[in-house]
Amino acid sequence: MEVLERVYTEIARHKMVTEGQRVIVGVSGGPDSVVLLHILYCLEKRLGISLYAAHLNHMFRGEEAKGDALFVQAICSQWGIPCISEERDVPAYARCNGLSSQVAARELRYQFFCDVLHKAQGHKIALAHHANDQAESVLMNIFRGSGLKGLGGIAPMRDNLYIRPLLKIRRDEIEQYCQQHGLSYRIDSSNLKTKYRRNKLRHHLIPLLEKDYAPGIVAILSRMADQIREEDEFLEGLAYEMYQKVLLDMNGSALVLNRKELMNQSTVLLRRIIRIAYQQLHGTKQGIAFEHVDNLINHLKRGGAERMIEMPAGIKVRLALDRVDFSKDLIGSQPTKASYQLELPGSVTIENMKVSTRIMNKDEMPLTPQKLPLNMAAIDYHRVAQPLEVRFRQAGDVFIPFGLGRKVKLKKFMIDRKIPKHLRDKIPLIVEKDSQRIIWVAGIRLADHIGLTSLTQKVILLSLESGNNSNG
Repeated sequence: MEVLERVYTEIARHKMVTEGQRVIVGVSGGPDSVVLLHILYCLEKRLGISLYAAHLNHMFRGEEAKGDALFVQAICSQWGIPCISEERDVPAYARCNGLSSQVAARELRYQFFCDVLHKAQGHKIALAHHANDQAESVLMNIFRGSGLKGLGGIAPMRDNLYIRPLLKIRRDEIEQYCQQHGLSYRIDSSNLKTKYRRNKLRHHLIPLLEKDYAPGIVAILSRMADQIREEDEFLEGLAYEMYQKVLLDMNGSALVLNRKELMNQSTVLLRRIIRIAYQQLHGTKQGIAFEHVDNLINHLKRGGAERMIEMPAGIKVRLALDRVDFSKDLIGSQPTKASYQLELPGSVTIENMKVSTRIMNKDEMPLTPQKLPLNMAAIDYHRVAQPLEVRFRQAGDVFIPFGLGRKVKLKKFMIDRKIPKHLRDKIPLIVEKDSQRIIWVAGIRLADHIGLTSLTQKVILLSLESGNNSNG
């Protein structure tokens, strides 16, 4: 089967796009992204989609990078595809934030893609990762000692937003496609430098493995990643179901698990349940390592006197006779009295927390509202009055909690939820700016009469996370 048909089959198999959607294509000018753009251009009418190209100059390579931008603009003009091309100073961003050049580039690149998505009113972001990228990612994760999540490699779709149609296509097939269709492209000189670990794998290790150990290693690792990813998703689903069963109580800064029921679980599920609990408070599983989880499990199995265990991100775990308490002081300083307008979509950082919004169609929701983590909430776009703003509580605040159907004083609501007094002034509130109606006590409870219904078409997805987290 030809490359174009294989890509079409992969798009259909994973339901990457639906008719009428606008797809933002990340185009660097290299062979991978040029082929991705050309294939989607050829399939545009067949898929019923429209295209928009996005090119970012990371400002690493001077005139060479400016030439890449001009090249991308030229091919987009030739094919009649709108293009947004920008420059962002990645070296300066890396210095200011103490990041490696690769991590900084990734963060700014994904921020840029999301900005273009907003400007172009897009629905999906298409990236040109291919089978060799998959093999390199799996090998790098093996060397890091990764668990199943890492060995599952790059997913064909992420967050129902990022799609990777070329993930089953090898690099040599991409090069052949360029020759067959007379496509020119640019070569990024940094991809030839073996000071980067990924480039060492690409230029030295994988060719060695193919030559002397495992011909077809790229396809082998890609197939292995698919199998592991499916099994990991299955286990994660089981763990989430069990997490719900052992959960006794939760609010924005604490949750309680049933210790006896927790200890009845297999170690495999226990590790995952602990990570889910960590994610509920921290907003992400990043930062918690195997050693942290294993240490907590060892303490759990020992029994004995009550003890407190420190976890990353300021999360504390208290082991009692019949319960396990996870808690986190959301911020350590006194909150500001200011309020901040919240763009749709967009984000705002208040003290040490970031509140973000995304706009999507109801059928694009990554999870049902009931399965969203504690730090996320989904509301009907047309049931709230814009603009929205973020602030902390004020004297006299009232709230209509979801499911209650009547007003209560916010202070009483927090007392009833057993939120410690020293945290009540530190929990962000998302409110309608004009009416000051509270629509979300962030991380704790959504307001009534704004949730999704059978009539909902457009959704606002709210999320709360540490202000130090990456957007990438």
